[in-house]
Amino acid sequence: MKQLNILLVYLAILIAVAGVVIHAGAVIAGPSWFAFFNAPPSVVASARAGTWLAPVSALTIAGLMAICALYAASVAGLVGRPPLQRLGLLGMAVVCLLRAMILPPLAINHPELRNTFEVVSALIWFFAGLGFATGFRIAKAGPNNSLKPNPLRESA
Repeated sequence: MKQLNILLVYLAILIAVAGVVIHAGAVIAGPSWFAFFNAPPSVVASARAGTWLAPVSALTIAGLMAICALYAASVAGLVGRPPLQRLGLLGMAVVCLLRAMILPPLAINHPELRNTFEVVSALIWFFAGLGFATGFRIAKAGPNNSLKPNPLRESA
């Protein structure tokens, strides 16, 4: 069970870091990336026109995803404990799981959402949500709040 927990937390880290790379990369790669990753038409148009909406939006999302990666990495013991760790992880889990679970009901009335990209995205965010939820469950108040072994506790 502990190995599954570790896997889910690291998967959440990986998904969040990949999101950072994709969103920051879109600013460099240009309009074709925005279009490929299903950005709203106004953002794609902004990227084509060279206006501020596309890069600011993409970099804001990249920053939020970096925060997600940081919070998950704190549970894995890779970085120190950030402020409001459990609350942050809970919020991230809820947003990711809702993002994943909203697709089936929306796809009933919106056939354009019934495509491989949307289904794969929903699955990816579902697993990220599971990872953040696992991180929330693992993180406890106090110094022993990560998956990283504590040598002081194990020697006692």
